[in-house]
Amino acid sequence: MRTRRVIAIGAAMLAVAASVVAGPAPAQAVQVTGLTATIALNNCSGALVRYPTSVDSDRAMLLTNGHCYEGGFINAGVVLQNRTSSRTGTLLGNTGNSLGTVRADKLIYATMTNTDVALYQLTQTFAQIKTSFNTTALTIAGTHPADGAAMTIPSSYWKQVWTCTINGFVPTLREDQWTWHDSIRYNTGCQTTHGTSGSPIVSSANNTVIGINNTGNDDGARCTLNNPCEVDANGNVTVVQGQSYGEQTYWFTTCLNSSRAIDLTIAGCLLTKPAGTGNTVTVTNPGAQTATVGTAKSLQISASSSGSGQTLTYSATGLPAGLTINSSTGLISGTPTTAQTTTSTVTATDTTGASGTASFGWTVTGGGGGTCSGQKLLNPGFESGATSWTGTTGAIGQWASQGQPARTGTFSAWLLGYGSTHTESISQSVTIPAGCSATLTFYVHIDTAETTTTTAYDKLTVTAGSTTLGTLSNLNKATGYQAKTYSLNAFAGQTVTLKFNGTEDSSLQTSFVLDDLAVTVS
Repeated sequence: MRTRRVIAIGAAMLAVAASVVAGPAPAQAVQVTGLTATIALNNCSGALVRYPTSVDSDRAMLLTNGHCYEGGFINAGVVLQNRTSSRTGTLLGNTGNSLGTVRADKLIYATMTNTDVALYQLTQTFAQIKTSFNTTALTIAGTHPADGAAMTIPSSYWKQVWTCTINGFVPTLREDQWTWHDSIRYNTGCQTTHGTSGSPIVSSANNTVIGINNTGNDDGARCTLNNPCEVDANGNVTVVQGQSYGEQTYWFTTCLNSSRAIDLTIAGCLLTKPAGTGNTVTVTNPGAQTATVGTAKSLQISASSSGSGQTLTYSATGLPAGLTINSSTGLISGTPTTAQTTTSTVTATDTTGASGTASFGWTVTGGGGGTCSGQKLLNPGFESGATSWTGTTGAIGQWASQGQPARTGTFSAWLLGYGSTHTESISQSVTIPAGCSATLTFYVHIDTAETTTTTAYDKLTVTAGSTTLGTLSNLNKATGYQAKTYSLNAFAGQTVTLKFNGTEDSSLQTSFVLDDLAVTVS
């Protein structure tokens, strides 16, 4: 949970882009040192940086996010280079003390496509910065960071530091119109917040900049603004509410010429090129496709690059359930499992990073199975223990002796109730027959030590796949069990995972006790 401090924000600030809106900082941000060489901007965080090859007579540089650009969010596909700028920021010392103002005279490079970065040239050299402020710039690492690496994220905006680790890399991360690649996933619990955008990700091992803090999923929504989603090579989308991400920065070092200037034409340069430069990748549109549930289907995607000797890799979104794409060959294959109508987008990318897409529709008929009657959940009242359920070990049990009796029978699912930061969940997949109406019902008892009548500190979110059906919280506390009902009509003809996910903040317990669940079709 995010800390309970209330930050007063003026009306003008509320109108600025998402990275500007200053929400409360999470409890993980507890350090008050480690802010050396960070630069506080009017809407974001930033850092004083240098390349591994920089010399003291070079102009100093300011690194932040592309979405922190003073001209506003940069549209997808746009790259800005060598633009006049008069941006200013406050250079901070180790404890967040102000050392003075630094000023840019040029935007060297900025984009929100494939990555999310903005790099400015300052009016002073590294040597002059050292003389004026007794501060040495952070060095951008020249290599890809390692999974599991320990790191800090110093936010000059909040004057706080997050201590985290890398939890893998995301091949494709999407948010609204923007797509990023090889994004850095943070460990669970490392939840940066608005205002930390542009903060450097600093290696705990050698104090080099290994990335830049970018975004996080606020509400659990799917691929929308402030709600990024992970997309794998087969087009499968994963959404994790509260998950935060950063972007790579070593890419800068792959594009430097002998004068230590960015040159996007250098072989192996990973930074995004402006539209109209580089190779052109063309994907042949295969046209509308049909398939049948339970019958194998294959479709070969054809694509080419204008560059010689290029190897293509393939990915896809929106494929029918049961189908995947081979990332090396572009062959879509598998056996459809769900009757549905969907639109797929296939992307082919060559070794220079140039890509092309093709979108086409699918109609999958048949399947769904079953009749429109009955209850579809297995072990709906938990009387067989955890059988047919997945999630937090030990959540399902007999809790009457601990003051949480079941509604009926002796078993129930008790989520949270610790009075400290915890996340617990249970889930089960269920098939809704095609052409049927379906309803999820369950009973929940909520008790809490929270005394507020206005703020939801502890929450239980009910989802069907990536769709949030509803959210309960400490504000819904009540004596005894209360019945809840949600429609599942939108999932007819599909197999969907129902999940009950609870999150509890750092103090004052809230218990969510579930019993007598049912998915009834008619």
